[in-house]
Amino acid sequence: MSLISPDHDFAVLTAVLVIVALGMAMETRPRIGQFGVLFIILFPALLSGLDVLPRSADVYTMVVRDFVPLSLPMLLFQADLRRIWRESGRVILAFLGAASATVVGALIALPLVNLGAEEGVWVGILTAGFIGGSANAGSVAVAMDMASDPMMGVAVASVFAVAVPFLALLLTLPSMPRLWRWFSPEPIRDAALPVGAMAAERRSITAASLGASLAMSAMICVLSEWTASLLDYPPAKFLMITLLSVTFATVAPRQAARLHGHYEVGQILIYCFFAVIGVQINFVLAATEGAQIMLFTGILLTTHLVLLSLFGRWLKLNGAELAVASNACILSPPTAAAMAVAKGWHNLVTPALLCGVFGYAIANLVGITLAELL
Repeated sequence: MSLISPDHDFAVLTAVLVIVALGMAMETRPRIGQFGVLFIILFPALLSGLDVLPRSADVYTMVVRDFVPLSLPMLLFQADLRRIWRESGRVILAFLGAASATVVGALIALPLVNLGAEEGVWVGILTAGFIGGSANAGSVAVAMDMASDPMMGVAVASVFAVAVPFLALLLTLPSMPRLWRWFSPEPIRDAALPVGAMAAERRSITAASLGASLAMSAMICVLSEWTASLLDYPPAKFLMITLLSVTFATVAPRQAARLHGHYEVGQILIYCFFAVIGVQINFVLAATEGAQIMLFTGILLTTHLVLLSLFGRWLKLNGAELAVASNACILSPPTAAAMAVAKGWHNLVTPALLCGVFGYAIANLVGITLAELL
């Protein structure tokens, strides 16, 4: 039993918000700014490991179900497609390279590890998760009648144990000059919004503009959820959120420009999601029972990064585009968008979400195909 009871919703939410506030405060410090997001992910993992925070709680479900979709429109209200077409096109190319590198990494890892009698099925499940997300991994598991297998829990913990250090590497890579020059030989251009424009935006924040931003974001989420329900395809919710938010920003740029403070609120909400990712990590379970899955994942991710860097050199893509595409592929659209926010690559937020949703669309096909063929 954890020190903070999972039933004490307000205490759990308070802990999440305090962690987010501390991480955001770290980001304002020059020497430790790059570790702010890592703190938001890893400190909750430590607290849950010490039984201070519960590993599961209704608040976490609320953050994933409500905070994440609510944050996305607010991160996109400045996403005028006329400004980002070039960047999004390049990141989608990078994402295709990332997805291809993931499949190649899985095929290289397969003969080197022992995943048991159903190793082909596990390769399909894990690959689907690394191209789309946990929903795709679950869909492939259901399709292959593996959803109730006890190894599913071990697989999730093992993947987290490797994926979180992978995220940490992506976040800190720009601050490691030698590695970053190898990964990103092309210079980064037009990834950040002008400092003066961002400062003017912050000076214009009012209660009315925040209220309007939240209301607009909520309406977009409700309409998107209704559409996904109508189509009977849950990932369509994030596709519709992106589509409606970007359409609003592109078709009505003057109205979108009147909304101030939405980016800051969206950043807080998406960082809460990072904290929830961290709190659910069980490194002990992964280390004791998931060694082979961890080895498989490590080989896959190493191959993924090496091939993606070579692909980027061939097409002259820069490190920001490659890192965001890698994050959207291996982890999820929200984490890719959050990384773009954290690193100041604001014009790559929309491409990150678009690439991640594209991953949702193709991951089931890739995963089931691998599970059937291997």
